[in-house]
Amino acid sequence: MDSYLLHDANAGNNFKIMMMIQKEGMKGYGIYWMLLEFLRLQNGYKADLRVLPILAQKMRVTVTTSKRIIYNYKLFEVDDTAFSSPGLILRMRPLEAKREANREAGKHGGLANQQKIRDAKASNALATNKENKENKTDPSISPQGETVKNEEILLVPPEYALNRQTHNYEGLIAELERQKVASIKEKNAILRLTDFGRLGGKIWKIIYDINNSPQMKARIVMPGKYILKLLFSNQSSSNCFLL
Repeated sequence: MDSYLLHDANAGNNFKIMMMIQKEGMKGYGIYWMLLEFLRLQNGYKADLRVLPILAQKMRVTVTTSKRIIYNYKLFEVDDTAFSSPGLILRMRPLEAKREANREAGKHGGLANQQKIRDAKASNALATNKENKENKTDPSISPQGETVKNEEILLVPPEYALNRQTHNYEGLIAELERQKVASIKEKNAILRLTDFGRLGGKIWKIIYDINNSPQMKARIVMPGKYILKLLFSNQSSSNCFLL
């Protein structure tokens, strides 16, 4: 997977960045690069401004601090609904050119090249099947029953889940942190199963019961798996995740 981000060795010598560091300290420098990492994974390297509260919580900073980094130092371009980084877009041009070249090669590669692709896919499928048989760790399961493996990035909620009248995504993430659910894969599975923290869902009763039962909370050894088990089935079947 080509999800990488070039970090210039002399990035800290950029005048705009130096001005930011002078006022925000190295904390601001870290926020800047975390924002770039997030933008790198978005379509068109652009993100909706409404995601800022979630990013701020993930970075353990205030929304005001995040907005200062984005708005005050001319490091990002901002319109009414989204923000992006001209520097990131410039850094990604070689990758985009490589992707375009690969697409063109695929179009004109002929039958021999297509056969190579099919053979590679078949080989990968066999390797994946073998890995699945050998790996005894249960994958995360989405509401549609899809398995998700090797997740390293916390899911960004869809636009409808940012409506606080119907959802509490930020509150759910905070509660999972409080319950010491450390696995990103487990967090993402819980997000999918709860429709990103829809209000009135089963997850809120589960969290309420855990928080109001110190004895139960003390016995939980795998909080992420325990919560997932309760979301899938009756509470009586979740005892395997208790001491």
